[in-house]
Amino acid sequence: MKFDCSKTDLISALSLVSRGVSNKTTMPILEGILFEVYDHRLFLTSTNLEISIQTSIPAHVEQDGELILQSNFIFELVRKLSGEDVFFEQMAQHQLKMTCECSTFTIKGMASDEFPEFPKVIDDYSFTVDAAALKAMIHGTIFAVAIKENIPVLTGLKLEIEQDQLTMIALDGYRLALRRGALSTPINEAVSIIVPGKSMMELDKLLSGVSGDVQVNLSKAQIFFTMGDTQFTSRLLEGEFINYKHIIPKDKNTEVVIDKKLLLDSTERAALLAREGKNNLIKMAFGIDELTLSSNAEIGDVHEVIPIQKTGDDLKIAFNSKFIIDALRAIDQEQITINMTNPVGPAVILPEDNRYVYLILPVRVSDDM
Repeated sequence: MKFDCSKTDLISALSLVSRGVSNKTTMPILEGILFEVYDHRLFLTSTNLEISIQTSIPAHVEQDGELILQSNFIFELVRKLSGEDVFFEQMAQHQLKMTCECSTFTIKGMASDEFPEFPKVIDDYSFTVDAAALKAMIHGTIFAVAIKENIPVLTGLKLEIEQDQLTMIALDGYRLALRRGALSTPINEAVSIIVPGKSMMELDKLLSGVSGDVQVNLSKAQIFFTMGDTQFTSRLLEGEFINYKHIIPKDKNTEVVIDKKLLLDSTERAALLAREGKNNLIKMAFGIDELTLSSNAEIGDVHEVIPIQKTGDDLKIAFNSKFIIDALRAIDQEQITINMTNPVGPAVILPEDNRYVYLILPVRVSDDM
């Protein structure tokens, strides 16, 4: 293996694929990045056996080859090099000579024989979606994915794809987040899958700075995302997702229209006290034309009044402030509607269109709240 490439391109590529490296493994080979050179390009691949990332950059290749280099070391080393181009030459016994201007390093690599093969794209189902729209959908749902693994499917995001629409759903037992978006090209058959939440978090980071359409391919066990010269793949979760449509109440006794920013700012202030107590508790009293928001803790208490438009019954209800804040931060519209039935029933937060649905279970408190 003998080649040279741009240091700037190499740093960008290493930054991407290092996200797929396993930091907690008994297999040293998974702590490395696979370097492969052929067809005038350098291909970099990483995997932690749940996700795999591969990207490529232009290279001047004198001799094809492949070798695994320890991820953290090679990334930090290349970042500290001076000069514009980096030259690589494989020596005997998996040694690699790396030269950049006046610096020369000899690095010990690993044979690539046992490195997991990058999954082949299987085209059972395929569609394209705008990168910015995909990132917004992930951002608008990922916070509601379950952290505890006692119900494994709830640690994932459910993706429902039908015709020209993609729906993402997250549910952790206390709240539900749903977001809809349009596909750039439709799918040929309706399908639903569950992708691990950790995988979607990594995809969200990879999408930063990406423009245009993302190609998505599905198989029974994998999902593939192609963004220019970068491919990201994740295994899928098995099991039946909870029927979320039955959770969202159709009836309402109280409907409130409120300025999102006013509610978010007030909730964030109240949360400063709420986090000192139990359950991050904030209380909301919906009156004729105003909401009184309050929180009490040993350190002090707060009461704020916000103007609202209300239809239906007055209502007193309490929530975990974090759940309210997470939902409001994910909404990019000025006004929201909150539908409620009673103090112990879920609240449904809706924006001005039907692209979002956020459901939050209240916290039971005494009647004299």
